[in-house]
Amino acid sequence: MKASGWPRAGMKGGPQLLEVAAPLPGRGQVRVRVASSAMNPADRLVSGGDFLGRLLHARVSPLVVGYDFSGVIESCGEGVGDLHAGDEVFGFLPYSSSTRQGAFAELVTANQEEIARKPKEVAHEVLAAAATVGVTALQCLRDLGRLREGGRVLIIGASGGVGTLAVGVAKKLKAHVTGVCSTYAVEFVKGLGADEVVDRRKQDPMTLPGPFDVVFDAAAAHSYLACRHLLTRGGAYVRTLPSPGVFLGKAIAVLSSRRCEFIAVKPVRKDLEQLATWIRDGMQVPIEARFPVREVGAALQRQSKGELRGRLVVQVEGGF
Repeated sequence: MKASGWPRAGMKGGPQLLEVAAPLPGRGQVRVRVASSAMNPADRLVSGGDFLGRLLHARVSPLVVGYDFSGVIESCGEGVGDLHAGDEVFGFLPYSSSTRQGAFAELVTANQEEIARKPKEVAHEVLAAAATVGVTALQCLRDLGRLREGGRVLIIGASGGVGTLAVGVAKKLKAHVTGVCSTYAVEFVKGLGADEVVDRRKQDPMTLPGPFDVVFDAAAAHSYLACRHLLTRGGAYVRTLPSPGVFLGKAIAVLSSRRCEFIAVKPVRKDLEQLATWIRDGMQVPIEARFPVREVGAALQRQSKGELRGRLVVQVEGGF
């Protein structure tokens, strides 16, 4: 099959068009012909070969990255129950050192319990753009943050990939949302439905009055120690990436009434189904640009420049 990647892990330069072996579905798995994928910061970490990237993907050759996918089931392995060839589905590959495939390819395999059916009313590119970031936001806010109706959440990095969907998820959870972003994105974040928006270049978010039930640091810009004064008793600081400061924060939080958490996002069918329902019912998934899969290198460069107003979609079907 065709893919976009590197003949050898660790190679310098941009990705190339490759011919690689097509994956075969194992027991409980389906093989999906990919229509759309999307760009994530993890793709740059994995392609760069740094330490964190090696925790997110196996260092294999050839190296094909990409996690999000939406497409059509081509075939099913033994033991697959309620999914069939021809079903439209979406999801994302696990962020794990055992993941050896990538979604910037014509085909991927996935466990049946880690994907969900695509609503017919929603385009492939929208669900591919939403999969990782939407489920990350949901698991951070609902599960780790324990955000409930009427709660108050501060979203730091509200204009980023995860932050953008976090605004929508928090509103679906019927919370009051304060978003933090740079000047260029203030109107963008207001348009997503945030109740209040703070321009971090004009006001230090650490000086906000609070208190908040959840401080969701989607940008991984601060620490638990810096944010804990903003939290209610029983509140949670939730971060998207581990760091030495997070582990220190967790140790300190044990002795307090507040919590410090970080996400290890998992593809879970019920969470993907919830996300799809919200999107079908109007939750926004902004898309800034679309790149054919043969131009993954250009998409990686755009990702690294920052100041995005929405997701970068990788068009796989017809993109080679």
